[in-house]
Amino acid sequence: MQTIRQSLQFRSLYYHQVRYYTSHLFDIHPEVKSALSEHRPVVACETAILTHGLPRPINIETCLHIEQIIRDHGSIPATIGIINGRIKVGLTKTELEQLGSLKTVEKASRRDLPYLISHHSSAGTTVAATMLIAHRCGIPIFATGGVGGVHRDSSTTGDISSDLDELGRTPVCVISSGIKSILDIPKTLEYLETKGVGVYTFGKTNDFPNFFTRTNEFGSRSCAAIESIDEAARLVRSMIDLKLDSGLLVAVPIDKEDEIVTDSGKSIESIIQESLQQATKEGITGNKVTPFVLGEIRRQTGNKSIPTNQKLIYKNVRIASQIAANLSSVQSTSSSLILIGARNLDLHIQLHADFLPNKGSTIPCRLRQNLGGVAYNVTHALHLLKARSIRLLTVSGALTSFIKTDSIPTIIHDIPNESTASYISLLDSKTSELICGFGDMEIYERQITPDFLDKNLSILMQNQWIMFDANLSSLAIKHLTDIGSKYNKYLVFISAGGPNKARRITDHLSNLHVLFCNRLEFEAITNSSSIDLNLKILLRKNPNLKLICITMGAEGVTIGINGQIRKYRALNLDKDQHEIRNVTGAGDSFAAGVMSQLLKFNFENINRAIACGLLAAKFTLTSANTISERLNTIDSRMIDEICSKELQYENVNL
Repeated sequence: MQTIRQSLQFRSLYYHQVRYYTSHLFDIHPEVKSALSEHRPVVACETAILTHGLPRPINIETCLHIEQIIRDHGSIPATIGIINGRIKVGLTKTELEQLGSLKTVEKASRRDLPYLISHHSSAGTTVAATMLIAHRCGIPIFATGGVGGVHRDSSTTGDISSDLDELGRTPVCVISSGIKSILDIPKTLEYLETKGVGVYTFGKTNDFPNFFTRTNEFGSRSCAAIESIDEAARLVRSMIDLKLDSGLLVAVPIDKEDEIVTDSGKSIESIIQESLQQATKEGITGNKVTPFVLGEIRRQTGNKSIPTNQKLIYKNVRIASQIAANLSSVQSTSSSLILIGARNLDLHIQLHADFLPNKGSTIPCRLRQNLGGVAYNVTHALHLLKARSIRLLTVSGALTSFIKTDSIPTIIHDIPNESTASYISLLDSKTSELICGFGDMEIYERQITPDFLDKNLSILMQNQWIMFDANLSSLAIKHLTDIGSKYNKYLVFISAGGPNKARRITDHLSNLHVLFCNRLEFEAITNSSSIDLNLKILLRKNPNLKLICITMGAEGVTIGINGQIRKYRALNLDKDQHEIRNVTGAGDSFAAGVMSQLLKFNFENINRAIACGLLAAKFTLTSANTISERLNTIDSRMIDEICSKELQYENVNL
């Protein structure tokens, strides 16, 4: 089982909304707890449908499928129920099956919670109870089939569902198919208006749905039509920012092809009216009326109501999951750039002089240990460059205390029984050039899989830019580029580990927007030694590929941009710092410098981006650290000065 740890704590999105709960009464599933702490989207689900809404075994199958739909669309399901007096937020499969198999089980609304908990009872939660519990845990999105409402005989019985009062005092957005079809739609909407609840229809019009049909026969309308997932997410975001004490109801009309019509053409409303009249004749009253009417609906529709009920709730949870995922991208703590790849324990061996290895002898050298890995180095450099909203997503095995103590914003999935990735570099005594390296980094290929990426899809969705290194497997790279293409993300690849790993991106260049590599890696990617010509060809064949940066060592950088090729000279070292002490981190520093400007200005001022990259590389070349701490001194004034006085390049015409 993977556990998640985050080395930088972020401000809670809902801190001003969440009321404190007594933790000893709640069992929050670790997956849900981790998702909430990391601001990944979570969708709450009720269990009254499991315990009272559907017959066995359809009830269990339906709820398991609901959870899968939520996952498939980027969110984490938090199915809420009560088992043996414990409030469960995020049921395990075993708990869900246990609750759904009980022959005698309660239905819990807000009023029932103290009694059920004190008597160690089990219960399915209604809309009201689920809203309350979700809000206590900081979950603002809740999906269900239909909410309760004002009963048709309320003028004599006073029967009004507590779901409506809960909507009026709990700031949670409920995604449903409206209210249950046997209730009084006009009176329910009037009641919700009195309680200050915003009611909206997800679609092109504000016609309020009648559960099994797309519109109602009373002409009732919601406050407004919400026409897109993005618009719905902004609606919820506004509810949160306003710190309202009331919720929202978003009614999702059933698909046209799934509307229920009897073989005789009789409408659901006609069946309900006839059933109510029949119940009166037979002396059926109170809480026995609803089961009788629902039974008549099932009978007269040939049991169509059950599969239709499933279809409408499947649609609701899909939309709820998409809204929750989108909400993460519009929240104030959203990330602009997510990096995926290596975070290693590095050991650098700097030889003191030319040597001939003798068996059994000790070779003099200088050793330096630090955190490294291409994705980590770029994240570290961006952090020093004061780039906002960046994070690294990676995996790790057995951790030492050294690798744990780090302030770089990182989401780490700890993998039991795996070893932490390690890398050893052997550096030339005079030039500090890499002679060779030794890497134990297979954990990235084994663990950063398509399934891993899907499980972290909601994190990826929070970012406009996704950057990844070559330590990912070819299969993971293909899946990641497919995700970027599907969701219109800027994709950035930075090579790592030499020519062999660089070739992994060759078949996916059409989905890339930015490519970073060195000369040998570019030759491997293109299977040719003609750099200038292949730059021209790549840019022409791949219109999405806006920028290619090839580091050329002491010669500087060759880039392809907008169909043009430019060769930039490396910046001169400062007079008091002629010694090159670190080559391994210079390319990563350059990439971070370029990315820091792309995040600010997109591709509008490429000279500025290259200037920042060259300056960052210059500082790292003369530093004893893999990434120079001097990067935190780089500001707009320094970049402007480089652009005006030192930046030199020539255009290449082919």
